[in-house]
Amino acid sequence: MQDNAGDDITPSSIPDQDEVLSMDNAIPGNPLLSIDDQPAVGEFLRAELSTMRLRRVYGILFLTSKPDNISPLHHQQIKGRDICITERPDLHLVWHYERIFIKPIPESLFSSEFWEKHIVGADTRDTGSDSFRAEAEGFLRTYARLITHESDLHLAKRLHLVPGTLTWNGWCHYIQRFRYLRDRDVAQRYHFGEIRLTRLNFWHSLRHGRSYFQVHHNYATFFARFGAPYIFVFGAATVFLTALQTGLAAYPQWGIYQDLASRIVPFTLIPVQSCQLYTPISG
Repeated sequence: MQDNAGDDITPSSIPDQDEVLSMDNAIPGNPLLSIDDQPAVGEFLRAELSTMRLRRVYGILFLTSKPDNISPLHHQQIKGRDICITERPDLHLVWHYERIFIKPIPESLFSSEFWEKHIVGADTRDTGSDSFRAEAEGFLRTYARLITHESDLHLAKRLHLVPGTLTWNGWCHYIQRFRYLRDRDVAQRYHFGEIRLTRLNFWHSLRHGRSYFQVHHNYATFFARFGAPYIFVFGAATVFLTALQTGLAAYPQWGIYQDLASRIVPFTLIPVQSCQLYTPISG
């Protein structure tokens, strides 16, 4: 009697429970990545820590944020903000109206062995960017400001920003070494605190021709929020230009209207063009 076809795909060996749970040679929190695979570790660190996109626009960040303007987690709720989890380091502490994006602390950053071998001991660097040590230390310095009270830690555990087994005493001892790091010790992005996305998108569009991060993915949500301001801008510009045109028609010889037309009309186009710049080109 022939064997069942399903037997051909049965694994030849299955690791026992202790072997699965130990994972001594894996990156903490990533059981499928070997801690001895340097290229894989580099890619992992780049995905978890790199803020290269913000480093490239470092010159305009002062227009979007201020140093040290990081509110603790409990105060984020007082401000009426929803804390949204992101796994993108370049969105960490970027806020948009009632939302702020916060990246959880990777489990690997709680491992002293991983720190010594792959962050402190190795010259792991993202091409053209800050060292991964500067990225990691800057990232954790933000958490020294996000979690300043035991109530903040309870919120962080509820939101899965930190491990659920972390105690308040353990957190205080862990974060102390990052609390007073100077700007020269951290990645350039972390010279600033919370970044306002609307301003970042505006200046990023002027410099690179596109928004930094698209929040609205269709016309319905976009115009639901910005329809009224756009109508006001276009309406005000229309009323002003119509009044100026009427004045020129009634008093063509009066120089004051000609001066106003030659000096002010070009500036009227600025808010109109700004509105067009922000209008999404795809639904």
